Amino acid sequence: MAKQFSALEYALGENLFRAFADEYLQQHPSTSYNLISLGENFAAFLEATRPDKNETVKEDWPDFMIEHTQFEYAINIIFEEKGEENYSLATESTHEEALQLISLFYTFDFQFPVRWYYSSFVNKREPELPLPEQSFCAVLRHNYKLFIHDLNYGQFLFLQHLISGYTISRAKHQLITQNAIEPSQLKTFWPVWKKQWIDAGVFNINPFHEFL
Repeated sequence: MAKQFSALEYALGENLFRAFADEYLQQHPSTSYNLISLGENFAAFLEATRPDKNETVKEDWPDFMIEHTQFEYAINIIFEEKGEENYSLATESTHEEALQLISLFYTFDFQFPVRWYYSSFVNKREPELPLPEQSFCAVLRHNYKLFIHDLNYGQFLFLQHLISGYTISRAKHQLITQNAIEPSQLKTFWPVWKKQWIDAGVFNINPFHEFL
């Protein structure tokens, strides 16, 4: 559990983390030889056992711990997930409508700067517990390596449309019509986003784009 949730152990402190983990494992013992799913219900367990569960006014720190638990578990699952890795990444010369998200690509919406805390811990910066602040990020796996990228709200919405199966042009249309993004703003933002995401390996080439 400590290996699967190393940043959470740091945030809670070793003794408190061990107490939570021991109680969790009593309720949710391993039923598989593969321990990757061991922490599947840990976030729900922390929600159910939070110290202020019955209080009218709740503290922020349990919410952060729960979100961070969800993120760390997702990171472990994405790393182990089976998925297509044999594809050609898009380049700047790839036709816009041929761009599609690689298969192992996920977006996250948090009420705390979870990605910042996780990356700070991994890079041994000894982060302090953060205050609430909505944040967005994307996690992708390519060539069996994980990459995490910060997103702003507009980028998050756009990528959500692509995850839903929209083409680039339709995602742009949805962003404008449903999310009150001005066409002139998107015209400015999109070339920057496109280059950034192509450089980051977010897109591969849809072999069927000519038939869309």
